[in-house]
Amino acid sequence: MLSALRSWILGIVGAGVLCGVCRALAPEGGGKRVMGVVCGFVMMLAVMSILRGGEVPDIGKYVSRYTQEAGEITGYARREGAAQTRFIIEARLEAYILDKAAALGLELRDVQVTARWSEDGCWVPVECVLRGDESAELSRMIESELGIARSEQIWSTKDGQER
Repeated sequence: MLSALRSWILGIVGAGVLCGVCRALAPEGGGKRVMGVVCGFVMMLAVMSILRGGEVPDIGKYVSRYTQEAGEITGYARREGAAQTRFIIEARLEAYILDKAAALGLELRDVQVTARWSEDGCWVPVECVLRGDESAELSRMIESELGIARSEQIWSTKDGQER
């Protein structure tokens, strides 16, 4: 079905190119007028040639299918974009916490921040795991500046125990 539609469109384009060349080469005056009538007839036959096959393609069906596929692709891109945004936010918050710890003279081996989608429509940090010696000052800073409650700050000491 799609190949028939493609052939039909190519036939119309081919007839249009042929008519354009013939009209350009036709002599001025009566010859150009006759060529215009002939070209009009050829274009009409090209357009109506689809009826010769007895089957008219359902263009609406193709448009509907391609619209659905475009919606699926857009949805996938939106989900992937949101996941990438979450990853970037978490990575920047982790770097921020490591910088604050270094400014306080603390040694943190690693920080992992978890963000979740809020009702306000944005990524919000909700939890962090910090590997290193616990610091009340850094914990207060994380709570006040990033909004991660102390109960959601998981400290893991050098020996691997969580507090």
